[in-house]
This record gives sequence, C-alpha cells and structure tokens, in this order.
Amino acid sequence: MTIPDNHKNRYIFHFTDIHNLDSIIKNGLLCTNDKNEKGIKHKNIANMTIQERRAGMDVPVGPGGKVHDYVPFYFSSMNPMLLKKLNEKNVDQQFIIYFCIKIQRLEEDDAVFTDASANTIEAPSFYDDVKDLDKLDWQAIDKKSWGVASDEERHKKMAEALIHKRVDISEVDAILVFNDGIKEAVKKVFEENGVKPPTIIFDGNAQVRNYHFYYTKFFIAAQKWNSLVTGPSTLLGHYKGLTQEILKQRKEPKKSYPYNTIKDLLDALENDITVIRELKDVEDVLQDYEPHNDTVGNHTRSVVAEMKEQDYYKNASDEKKNILLLSAYLHDIGKGPKNKWKDGIMKGAYPDHPADAVPMLLRILIEEIETVSDEEIRQVCMLVVYHDIIGDCMEKGREKQQVADVIESEEDLDMLFAISCADAKAVTGVWGLGIFGRKKSFKEAIMKMKQS
Repeated sequence: MTIPDNHKNRYIFHFTDIHNLDSIIKNGLLCTNDKNEKGIKHKNIANMTIQERRAGMDVPVGPGGKVHDYVPFYFSSMNPMLLKKLNEKNVDQQFIIYFCIKIQRLEEDDAVFTDASANTIEAPSFYDDVKDLDKLDWQAIDKKSWGVASDEERHKKMAEALIHKRVDISEVDAILVFNDGIKEAVKKVFEENGVKPPTIIFDGNAQVRNYHFYYTKFFIAAQKWNSLVTGPSTLLGHYKGLTQEILKQRKEPKKSYPYNTIKDLLDALENDITVIRELKDVEDVLQDYEPHNDTVGNHTRSVVAEMKEQDYYKNASDEKKNILLLSAYLHDIGKGPKNKWKDGIMKGAYPDHPADAVPMLLRILIEEIETVSDEEIRQVCMLVVYHDIIGDCMEKGREKQQVADVIESEEDLDMLFAISCADAKAVTGVWGLGIFGRKKSFKEAIMKMKQS
C-alpha cells in the first residue's frame, strides 16, 4: 500500500505540552494504555469525558484493540480541540509543541485512520488501507478559518491517524514551536538527553506545506503574534509580576497625584467615569454580541450598582468596599481602547481582556493614587485580572486549581465571588443568581485544594 499521489506531501500532527518532551524523548510517544501501565505521568490537556469514550471505543481494523491502544495524530493542523482548551483558559498555547510526521507513516501495518474524531458516542469509520484516504473530508480538514459550520464538520476536521502502541522520537520529521524561546527550550531538552533533535520549525514553514497551527490575535495589529488567550501559567506570572512592579515603582513617589486615596478616586468616578484614561478609552466600545448588548461604559456602571446591592459588600469594611468598587469600575478596561475594534464595535466575546488590563493597572496604581496599601494593590489587581474566573470555572470548564493558585485567603475567594456575581447579574440576573447559588460547594472545593 502506498499513499495516493494527491496526499503524499501531507503530514500528520500530534500536539502536547512541552513539559512532556523529556518523557517522550526517553520513552517515545506512547498510547494512553501503555503510559498508564508504566505509570508515566504527563501534563494532560485532554477532556476527561472524551478520554472515557476513547478508552472503550473498539478499533475494528489493523491491530485492533481500543483507541487508547494507539498514539493519536491529526491530519488537520488547525485543531478545534486546542481552540476549545484555549477559550476555557486551561492551556498556555506557547507551551504547545507539535510533532510532525510524513503521512507515509500510514503505510505501516501498525497504522489505522478515521474519517472523523474518535471522541463521539457513535464511533467514526476506521480504515487500514491508505487508498481510503480519499474518503476523508479534506475540505473540512484543510479549512484554515477557525469557525466550523456544524458539529459534523468539526468532527470530520478532526479525523485521526492512529499508530499502535508507540512512536519513537526518531520517527518525527519536525517539531513545530510557538516562538524562539520555546525552540531553545526544546533544543535544551534534547541536549540533556544526548539526542539530536529533528528540525525545529515555526508556524507557516514551507517544510510542512505552509500549514498553520496556532490561534493568535491577528485581528489586533499590535498583538497579532500573541496567543489568542493568555493561558493559566502565563496569566499567573503576569499577575504576580504586576503587583511586584507596582510596589517597586511606588517606592519612588511622584511629585503629585490626582487622588489622595482610593475613596477620593471613587468619588470622582461616581460623578464622571471618564476621569481615568483607560475608562475613557473604553467608555463607548459597543459590545454587540450575546449576552452583551450595551457599551462597556454602561455595563461598568451596572456592575458597580450591582456590587453595592450585594450583602457581602454591605457587610464589608470601608477598606474592602473601596477595593470592591474600584475593581468593579476597572474590571473591563482591557476591552479598550476603542480603536482596538473596527468602528469601535466588539462583534464577539474577547476572553483575553483581563490579561490586556495588566499594563493599564500598572499605570493606574502607580500614577493616580497617592496613598494605597500593599494589600489594596494586591486585591485590586487580583479582582480585575481574575474577575471572570469563578464564572468560567462554573460555566466553561476552567480548572478550579487556578482559583486556588491565586487566592491567599478565604476573604480573597469571597471578594472574587462578589465581583463575579456583580458582573454576571449586570448581564443577566439569572446567571448571577446561579453563581451565588453554587457558592458554598464551590468554596469548599477550592479551600480543600488550597489546604492540600
């Protein structure tokens, strides 16, 4: 069996976190069942529900067995599963590396392939004869746009090449990486293992037919090479770096400040939200997508109003009330400035706006307020950078461990709940009540993680 001429220049791709590379060099790319049997630990970026399906799915051709007896590869480089993990904020995309292998690997007896993802309740069709490659939906597989017309197209795009048991690192033709820093890290791991690395390449390299792999902010000119969404490890680093840099720069005070205290700034904001540059820049940005249908400025005012209505806010100390209100005013500044969006209109959700707020918070907390404590700085930064984390964990599958990693106390968690509920209720009251209704069990889970 030989690959048909119209497919012979293609590659198949396996992506993983760079932290798994050392183990892969030592042991090869192993199927899930063999990894489990050998007790090999790795950073898992897969959906556990899907993994349960794969564990029980029969492979009726080739060597047989279950899907978890095979190392999975994809024919498509733009992988909807990676996009989903990004939007869940569970993956640091720059840490994702791709192993690229020529499609001729499917000519071997240990290889099979499918016409759709092996992730569904109803199994896809399995093949072990490369002449059946023409049965795959190559239009869906090669589609470079992020969107898919339907679940059916998404699953066809994720058709799989499956190699039985193991793939040795020597079989890899190229490793594709996000940037120079990751390239150097990959080279170092190979050097430490005394193994010569395959060619290390970047997105769009001609060696693999100008495939594209990563999801970036191409729609924002100044950030077009940045990851579409800032991942959990990177965001935590940005947050910690932000608070440290603010404290460092505040050791050299300015000659004058517009506001003496947070309370003074809040009094000014209550009269005019645009007294802060970053709020002025975002005031008229129109959010034209469900569930939003208002300007960021009006939404911000609603969040502030909802915050004041919460029992937690009413029972808080004056200091904590000030922190909560300032965070409510600033929580969406990362959606600006207005010129970030065509005609000043956000046509869809922008999940990375908390990360984009980091440099704005740096300026505000250094230049605007004369008297502010270290704890006020830390909590304002935490609440703005992580204002969406509770809702994301409850509704979008964001990992709860991220909450445990950022909070320092139960009070921090209560304050995160307060801003999450205010934000959610300002959009739709039902969603806000849903978050509040699950607070007790969620808090118990987080504090258990914190203590372990």
